[in-house]
Amino acid sequence: MLSLKSETDLLREFSDGVRQRRLLLDWRQADLAARSGVAIATLRRFERTGQIGFHGLAKLLVSLGLADALITALKPPAPAPRSMKAFMAGNDAPKRQRARLRTIKN
Repeated sequence: MLSLKSETDLLREFSDGVRQRRLLLDWRQADLAARSGVAIATLRRFERTGQIGFHGLAKLLVSLGLADALITALKPPAPAPRSMKAFMAGNDAPKRQRARLRTIKN
């Protein structure tokens, strides 16, 4: 899917989202740093600039309870039904047939 956001936009929105979640939980930066194991200077830089390593970001997301939301957002969407009949039957995806076992001849 095409996005009109730049890398800078993404970093800013991500850091803003983390800050908003921290504030919603009524945590100070020091609280989140202590709970996550991320250095306070790293957290401050992240909230200011969006710059952080993935490992540090993962620690923050787990501490804030946001890890599952990110993983869910990265999963591919469910396939669309192939027909209206399949949709009405609730058959969202075609079922795969199990392969037959082959016998080995000596």
